[in-house]
Amino acid sequence: GLRAMTSKLKGFDHKKAMVTAPESRTSAPVRIPRTKELHHTELINLYPCGEGAGFAGGIISAALDGVRVVKAIGQKNDA
Repeated sequence: GLRAMTSKLKGFDHKKAMVTAPESRTSAPVRIPRTKELHHTELINLYPCGEGAGFAGGIISAALDGVRVVKAIGQKNDA
């Protein structure tokens, strides 16, 4: 399991990890523009994220980008 994998990938079994999985690094051929607040540059209620929007290279980085976007939306709604 995770212990065997961490012998090959240091830190793979980190106790504070939200998501743990190997992933290949590729990129989408397009990237939808977004601001530092993570919404689209022209449509403020559109939050492009994940692999299809060009902000991830696989399922794990897409999931983590989704987490970032959810947090950004939460901060916007709290303001």
